[in-house]
Amino acid sequence: MRRRQTYQLDLKKSASQWLRDLFGSPPFIGIDLGSINIRIFLEDRGIILKEKVFVVKNKTTNEYIIAGDEAYEMLGKTPPNLEVQRPIERGRVSDFDGVEFFLNKVIKKALEPYQKSQFIKRYHLIFVIPLGLTEVEEMAVVEVGKKIGAKEVLLVETPLATGFGIKAPILENTGTFIVDVGGGTTEVSLMALGGVVLYKVIKVGGTDFNQAIINYLRLRYGLLIGEKTAEDIKLSLDSIINSTNDLVEVSGRSIETGMPKSINIKKKLLYEPLYPYFGQIMDLIREAIEETPPELVKDINRKGIILSGMSVNFPDLDKYFNRELKLTVNLCPEPEFSVIRGLGWLISHQDVLKKVSIKFDKI
Repeated sequence: MRRRQTYQLDLKKSASQWLRDLFGSPPFIGIDLGSINIRIFLEDRGIILKEKVFVVKNKTTNEYIIAGDEAYEMLGKTPPNLEVQRPIERGRVSDFDGVEFFLNKVIKKALEPYQKSQFIKRYHLIFVIPLGLTEVEEMAVVEVGKKIGAKEVLLVETPLATGFGIKAPILENTGTFIVDVGGGTTEVSLMALGGVVLYKVIKVGGTDFNQAIINYLRLRYGLLIGEKTAEDIKLSLDSIINSTNDLVEVSGRSIETGMPKSINIKKKLLYEPLYPYFGQIMDLIREAIEETPPELVKDINRKGIILSGMSVNFPDLDKYFNRELKLTVNLCPEPEFSVIRGLGWLISHQDVLKKVSIKFDKI
Protein backbone atom coordinates (compact mmCIF):
# COMPACT_ATOMS: atom_id res chain seq x y z
CA MET A 1 0.00 0.00 0.00
CA ARG A 2 2.77 2.38 0.89
CA ARG A 3 4.56 1.66 -2.38
CA ARG A 4 1.41 2.33 -4.37
CA GLN A 5 0.91 5.70 -2.68
CA THR A 6 4.52 6.64 -3.37
CA TYR A 7 4.12 5.62 -7.00
CA GLN A 8 0.98 7.74 -7.35
CA LEU A 9 2.73 10.70 -5.77
CA ASP A 10 5.65 10.26 -8.14
CA LEU A 11 3.28 10.22 -11.10
CA LYS A 12 1.64 13.43 -9.90
CA LYS A 13 5.04 15.02 -9.37
CA SER A 14 6.24 13.98 -12.84
CA ALA A 15 3.04 15.25 -14.47
CA SER A 16 3.31 18.53 -12.58
CA GLN A 17 6.95 18.89 -13.64
CA TRP A 18 6.07 18.11 -17.27
CA LEU A 19 3.26 20.70 -17.33
CA ARG A 20 5.50 23.30 -15.70
CA ASP A 21 8.25 22.65 -18.23
CA LEU A 22 5.79 22.75 -21.15
CA PHE A 23 3.72 25.78 -20.19
CA GLY A 24 5.67 27.43 -17.39
CA SER A 25 8.33 30.10 -17.43
CA PRO A 26 11.48 29.29 -19.45
CA PRO A 27 14.49 28.42 -17.27
CA PHE A 28 17.38 30.79 -16.65
CA ILE A 29 20.79 29.97 -18.09
CA GLY A 30 23.87 31.81 -16.82
CA ILE A 31 26.84 32.14 -19.16
CA ASP A 32 30.37 33.16 -18.22
CA LEU A 33 31.83 33.68 -21.70
CA GLY A 34 35.49 34.50 -21.34
CA SER A 35 38.36 34.88 -23.76
CA ILE A 36 39.49 31.29 -23.13
CA ASN A 37 36.71 29.33 -21.42
CA ILE A 38 32.93 29.28 -21.24
CA ARG A 39 31.02 28.05 -18.20
CA ILE A 40 27.27 27.45 -18.27
CA PHE A 41 24.85 27.33 -15.32
CA LEU A 42 21.33 25.90 -15.72
CA GLU A 43 18.62 26.84 -13.24
CA ASP A 44 17.96 24.03 -10.71
CA ARG A 45 20.85 22.00 -12.19
CA GLY A 46 24.02 23.91 -11.42
CA ILE A 47 27.16 24.19 -13.58
CA ILE A 48 26.56 21.92 -16.55
CA LEU A 49 29.41 22.74 -18.95
CA LYS A 50 32.93 24.10 -19.21
CA GLU A 51 34.59 24.29 -22.63
CA LYS A 52 37.28 26.20 -24.49
CA VAL A 53 36.12 29.22 -26.50
CA PHE A 54 37.49 28.30 -29.91
CA VAL A 55 35.94 27.70 -33.32
CA VAL A 56 37.26 26.17 -36.53
CA LYS A 57 36.49 27.96 -39.78
CA ASN A 58 36.72 26.49 -43.26
CA LYS A 59 38.39 29.30 -45.21
CA THR A 60 37.37 27.77 -48.54
CA THR A 61 33.63 27.77 -47.81
CA ASN A 62 33.78 30.58 -45.21
CA GLU A 63 31.76 28.41 -42.80
CA TYR A 64 32.32 27.48 -39.16
CA ILE A 65 32.43 23.73 -38.66
CA ILE A 66 33.68 22.91 -35.14
CA ALA A 67 33.41 24.59 -31.73
CA GLY A 68 34.60 24.17 -28.15
CA ASP A 69 37.14 21.69 -26.81
CA GLU A 70 37.26 19.85 -30.11
CA ALA A 71 38.32 23.05 -31.85
CA TYR A 72 40.94 23.76 -29.17
CA GLU A 73 42.46 20.30 -29.65
CA MET A 74 43.04 21.20 -33.31
CA LEU A 75 45.07 24.31 -32.42
CA GLY A 76 48.34 24.29 -34.36
CA LYS A 77 47.43 21.13 -36.28
CA THR A 78 45.05 22.26 -39.03
CA PRO A 79 45.61 22.06 -42.81
CA PRO A 80 45.75 25.35 -44.78
CA ASN A 81 42.02 25.43 -45.54
CA LEU A 82 41.05 25.30 -41.85
CA GLU A 83 41.74 27.94 -39.21
CA VAL A 84 41.28 27.79 -35.44
CA GLN A 85 39.95 31.13 -34.17
CA ARG A 86 38.97 32.87 -30.94
CA PRO A 87 35.60 34.62 -31.36
CA ILE A 88 36.16 36.51 -28.08
CA GLU A 89 39.19 38.77 -27.70
CA ARG A 90 40.01 40.49 -24.41
CA GLY A 91 36.45 39.87 -23.17
CA ARG A 92 34.84 41.47 -26.22
CA VAL A 93 33.03 39.93 -29.18
CA SER A 94 35.52 40.04 -32.04
CA ASP A 95 33.64 37.75 -34.43
CA PHE A 96 29.85 38.02 -34.22
CA ASP A 97 29.14 35.07 -36.53
CA GLY A 98 31.76 32.94 -34.78
CA VAL A 99 30.25 33.65 -31.35
CA GLU A 100 26.76 32.83 -32.63
CA PHE A 101 27.95 29.51 -34.06
CA PHE A 102 29.91 28.71 -30.91
CA LEU A 103 27.05 29.44 -28.51
CA ASN A 104 24.55 27.47 -30.58
CA LYS A 105 26.82 24.44 -30.44
CA VAL A 106 27.82 24.55 -26.78
CA ILE A 107 24.35 25.39 -25.42
CA LYS A 108 22.84 22.53 -27.41
CA LYS A 109 25.54 20.23 -26.05
CA ALA A 110 25.03 21.48 -22.49
CA LEU A 111 21.25 21.03 -22.55
CA GLU A 112 21.20 17.69 -24.36
CA PRO A 113 21.41 15.50 -21.20
CA TYR A 114 18.42 17.34 -19.68
CA GLN A 115 16.06 17.42 -22.66
CA LYS A 116 14.53 14.04 -21.83
CA SER A 117 13.50 15.08 -18.34
CA GLN A 118 12.88 18.76 -18.95
CA PHE A 119 11.29 20.50 -21.94
CA ILE A 120 13.73 23.29 -22.77
CA LYS A 121 12.97 25.12 -25.98
CA ARG A 122 13.39 28.75 -24.97
CA TYR A 123 15.22 30.24 -22.03
CA HIS A 124 16.32 33.42 -20.31
CA LEU A 125 20.03 34.14 -20.72
CA ILE A 126 22.28 35.98 -18.28
CA PHE A 127 25.67 36.93 -19.70
CA VAL A 128 28.51 38.20 -17.56
CA ILE A 129 30.32 41.07 -19.27
CA PRO A 130 33.60 42.85 -18.50
CA LEU A 131 33.62 46.37 -17.17
CA GLY A 132 34.06 49.21 -19.61
CA LEU A 133 32.06 47.90 -22.58
CA THR A 134 30.37 50.54 -24.70
CA GLU A 135 26.60 50.43 -25.12
CA VAL A 136 27.10 49.20 -28.69
CA GLU A 137 29.26 46.31 -27.44
CA GLU A 138 26.70 45.45 -24.77
CA MET A 139 23.92 45.48 -27.35
CA ALA A 140 26.00 43.14 -29.55
CA VAL A 141 26.05 40.59 -26.73
CA VAL A 142 22.28 40.93 -26.30
CA GLU A 143 21.72 40.50 -30.03
CA VAL A 144 23.78 37.29 -30.04
CA GLY A 145 21.64 35.96 -27.20
CA LYS A 146 18.43 36.79 -29.05
CA LYS A 147 19.67 35.15 -32.25
CA ILE A 148 20.43 31.86 -30.54
CA GLY A 149 16.89 31.65 -29.14
CA ALA A 150 16.83 33.47 -25.79
CA LYS A 151 13.48 34.90 -24.74
CA GLU A 152 15.23 37.55 -22.66
CA VAL A 153 18.88 38.55 -22.28
CA LEU A 154 20.29 40.17 -19.15
CA LEU A 155 23.83 41.40 -18.57
CA VAL A 156 25.73 41.36 -15.27
CA GLU A 157 29.16 42.95 -14.82
CA THR A 158 32.01 40.63 -13.89
CA PRO A 159 32.93 42.00 -10.43
CA LEU A 160 29.32 41.88 -9.25
CA ALA A 161 28.97 38.25 -10.35
CA THR A 162 32.30 37.45 -8.71
CA GLY A 163 31.23 39.12 -5.47
CA PHE A 164 28.03 37.10 -5.27
CA GLY A 165 29.92 33.95 -6.23
CA ILE A 166 32.37 34.25 -3.33
CA LYS A 167 29.63 35.42 -0.93
CA ALA A 168 31.24 38.81 -0.35
CA PRO A 169 29.07 41.48 1.35
CA ILE A 170 28.82 43.65 -1.76
CA LEU A 171 25.23 44.70 -0.98
CA GLU A 172 26.28 46.10 2.38
CA ASN A 173 27.72 49.43 3.44
CA THR A 174 31.30 48.20 3.27
CA GLY A 175 33.95 48.03 0.58
CA THR A 176 35.00 44.83 -1.21
CA PHE A 177 38.13 44.95 -3.38
CA ILE A 178 38.37 42.23 -6.05
CA VAL A 179 41.14 41.54 -8.56
CA ASP A 180 39.89 39.29 -11.36
CA VAL A 181 42.62 37.92 -13.65
CA GLY A 182 41.01 36.35 -16.70
CA GLY A 183 42.21 34.98 -19.99
CA GLY A 184 42.55 38.33 -21.73
CA THR A 185 42.12 41.09 -19.15
CA THR A 186 42.62 41.89 -15.48
CA GLU A 187 39.86 43.86 -13.77
CA VAL A 188 40.42 45.61 -10.46
CA SER A 189 37.20 46.77 -8.83
CA LEU A 190 35.90 48.19 -5.57
CA MET A 191 32.28 47.51 -4.71
CA ALA A 192 29.90 48.70 -2.03
CA LEU A 193 26.11 48.99 -1.60
CA GLY A 194 25.44 46.73 -4.59
CA GLY A 195 27.42 48.76 -7.12
CA VAL A 196 30.89 49.31 -8.54
CA VAL A 197 32.49 52.33 -6.88
CA LEU A 198 35.55 52.34 -9.13
CA TYR A 199 37.33 49.99 -11.49
CA LYS A 200 40.49 49.65 -13.53
CA VAL A 201 41.09 47.34 -16.49
CA ILE A 202 44.33 46.27 -18.10
CA LYS A 203 44.87 44.03 -21.11
CA VAL A 204 46.87 41.40 -19.23
CA GLY A 205 45.71 37.84 -18.70
CA GLY A 206 46.35 34.15 -19.21
CA THR A 207 47.00 34.45 -22.95
CA ASP A 208 49.75 36.99 -22.23
CA PHE A 209 51.34 34.64 -19.69
CA ASN A 210 51.39 31.89 -22.32
CA GLN A 211 52.89 34.17 -24.96
CA ALA A 212 55.55 35.35 -22.50
CA ILE A 213 56.64 31.75 -21.94
CA ILE A 214 56.70 31.14 -25.71
CA ASN A 215 58.88 34.23 -26.29
CA TYR A 216 61.19 33.40 -23.39
CA LEU A 217 61.95 29.88 -24.66
CA ARG A 218 62.41 31.13 -28.22
CA LEU A 219 64.83 33.93 -27.31
CA ARG A 220 66.80 32.22 -24.55
CA TYR A 221 66.87 28.61 -25.67
CA GLY A 222 66.13 28.79 -29.40
CA LEU A 223 63.10 26.56 -28.90
CA LEU A 224 59.78 27.06 -30.67
CA ILE A 225 56.66 25.82 -28.87
CA GLY A 226 52.94 26.24 -29.43
CA GLU A 227 50.23 27.81 -27.29
CA LYS A 228 48.95 24.51 -25.91
CA THR A 229 52.45 23.53 -24.77
CA ALA A 230 52.87 26.92 -23.11
CA GLU A 231 49.58 26.42 -21.26
CA ASP A 232 50.74 23.01 -20.00
CA ILE A 233 54.03 24.52 -18.81
CA LYS A 234 52.21 27.32 -17.00
CA LEU A 235 49.99 24.84 -15.18
CA SER A 236 53.01 22.79 -14.10
CA LEU A 237 54.78 25.64 -12.28
CA ASP A 238 55.37 25.30 -8.54
CA SER A 239 55.41 27.95 -5.80
CA ILE A 240 56.36 31.45 -6.90
CA ILE A 241 57.63 32.10 -3.35
CA ASN A 242 59.46 28.85 -2.62
CA SER A 243 60.23 27.64 -6.11
CA THR A 244 62.44 24.54 -6.25
CA ASN A 245 65.07 23.40 -8.70
CA ASP A 246 62.72 20.76 -10.10
CA LEU A 247 63.09 20.33 -13.83
CA VAL A 248 60.40 20.28 -16.47
CA GLU A 249 60.98 18.81 -19.93
CA VAL A 250 59.92 21.04 -22.79
CA SER A 251 59.70 19.77 -26.35
CA GLY A 252 59.42 21.82 -29.50
CA ARG A 253 61.36 22.73 -32.64
CA SER A 254 64.89 24.06 -32.75
CA ILE A 255 65.19 27.48 -34.38
CA GLU A 256 68.75 26.66 -35.44
CA THR A 257 68.19 23.27 -37.09
CA GLY A 258 64.45 23.14 -37.64
CA MET A 259 64.43 19.68 -36.06
CA PRO A 260 62.63 18.41 -32.93
CA LYS A 261 64.35 19.48 -29.73
CA SER A 262 63.80 18.87 -26.01
CA ILE A 263 65.32 20.70 -23.07
CA ASN A 264 65.14 20.36 -19.29
CA ILE A 265 64.64 23.68 -17.53
CA LYS A 266 64.19 24.63 -13.88
CA LYS A 267 60.59 25.55 -13.14
CA LYS A 268 61.58 28.64 -11.19
CA LEU A 269 63.26 30.08 -14.29
CA LEU A 270 59.93 30.00 -16.13
CA TYR A 271 58.58 32.64 -13.78
CA GLU A 272 61.11 35.16 -15.14
CA PRO A 273 59.01 36.23 -18.17
CA LEU A 274 55.89 36.47 -15.96
CA TYR A 275 57.18 38.93 -13.35
CA PRO A 276 56.66 42.02 -15.58
CA TYR A 277 52.97 41.10 -15.98
CA PHE A 278 52.55 40.51 -12.25
CA GLY A 279 54.15 43.94 -11.78
CA GLN A 280 51.61 45.56 -14.12
CA ILE A 281 48.75 44.00 -12.14
CA MET A 282 50.18 45.26 -8.84
CA ASP A 283 50.66 48.75 -10.30
CA LEU A 284 46.99 48.70 -11.32
CA ILE A 285 46.01 47.71 -7.78
CA ARG A 286 48.06 50.57 -6.33
CA GLU A 287 46.53 53.02 -8.80
CA ALA A 288 43.00 51.93 -7.84
CA ILE A 289 43.72 52.21 -4.11
CA GLU A 290 45.11 55.72 -4.62
CA GLU A 291 41.73 56.72 -6.10
CA THR A 292 39.66 54.96 -3.45
CA PRO A 293 37.55 57.18 -1.13
CA PRO A 294 39.19 57.34 2.31
CA GLU A 295 36.23 55.72 4.08
CA LEU A 296 36.57 52.65 1.85
CA VAL A 297 40.36 52.49 2.15
CA LYS A 298 39.76 51.48 5.77
CA ASP A 299 37.78 48.46 4.56
CA ILE A 300 40.58 47.42 2.17
CA ASN A 301 43.12 47.71 4.96
CA ARG A 302 40.89 45.68 7.29
CA LYS A 303 39.62 42.98 4.89
CA GLY A 304 42.33 42.96 2.25
CA ILE A 305 42.17 42.14 -1.45
CA ILE A 306 40.43 39.13 -3.03
CA LEU A 307 42.09 37.37 -5.99
CA SER A 308 39.77 35.67 -8.47
CA GLY A 309 39.73 34.49 -12.08
CA MET A 310 41.03 31.58 -14.12
CA SER A 311 44.59 32.90 -14.28
CA VAL A 312 45.46 33.28 -10.58
CA ASN A 313 46.12 29.61 -9.94
CA PHE A 314 49.90 30.03 -9.69
CA PRO A 315 50.89 28.42 -6.38
CA ASP A 316 51.39 31.09 -3.69
CA LEU A 317 50.58 34.01 -6.00
CA ASP A 318 48.47 35.49 -3.18
CA LYS A 319 51.47 35.32 -0.83
CA TYR A 320 53.68 36.94 -3.48
CA PHE A 321 51.23 39.85 -3.90
CA ASN A 322 50.93 40.09 -0.12
CA ARG A 323 54.69 40.46 0.22
CA GLU A 324 55.01 43.02 -2.56
CA LEU A 325 51.94 45.13 -1.74
CA LYS A 326 52.18 44.93 2.05
CA LEU A 327 48.44 44.18 2.13
CA THR A 328 46.39 41.14 3.00
CA VAL A 329 45.66 39.22 -0.22
CA ASN A 330 43.24 36.29 -0.20
CA LEU A 331 42.71 33.76 -2.98
CA CYS A 332 39.04 32.82 -3.21
CA PRO A 333 38.12 29.09 -3.35
CA GLU A 334 38.11 27.68 -6.90
CA PRO A 335 38.67 31.11 -8.44
CA GLU A 336 37.84 30.12 -12.01
CA PHE A 337 34.26 29.24 -10.98
CA SER A 338 33.49 32.28 -8.82
CA VAL A 339 31.79 34.20 -11.64
CA ILE A 340 29.51 31.39 -12.82
CA ARG A 341 28.56 30.58 -9.23
CA GLY A 342 27.64 34.22 -8.80
CA LEU A 343 25.29 33.97 -11.79
CA GLY A 344 23.80 30.85 -10.23
CA TRP A 345 23.20 32.75 -6.99
CA LEU A 346 21.52 35.59 -8.87
CA ILE A 347 19.25 33.14 -10.71
CA SER A 348 17.97 31.91 -7.35
CA HIS A 349 17.62 35.49 -6.03
CA GLN A 350 15.56 37.19 -8.74
CA ASP A 351 14.96 40.31 -6.65
CA VAL A 352 18.69 41.03 -6.51
CA LEU A 353 19.12 40.10 -10.17
CA LYS A 354 16.62 42.77 -11.21
CA LYS A 355 18.58 45.40 -9.28
CA VAL A 356 22.08 44.63 -10.56
CA SER A 357 21.47 43.46 -14.16
CA ILE A 358 21.56 45.52 -17.32
CA LYS A 359 18.53 45.02 -19.55
CA PHE A 360 17.85 46.26 -23.06
CA ASP A 361 14.15 46.35 -23.89
CA LYS A 362 14.82 46.82 -27.59
CA ILE A 363 17.83 46.11 -29.77
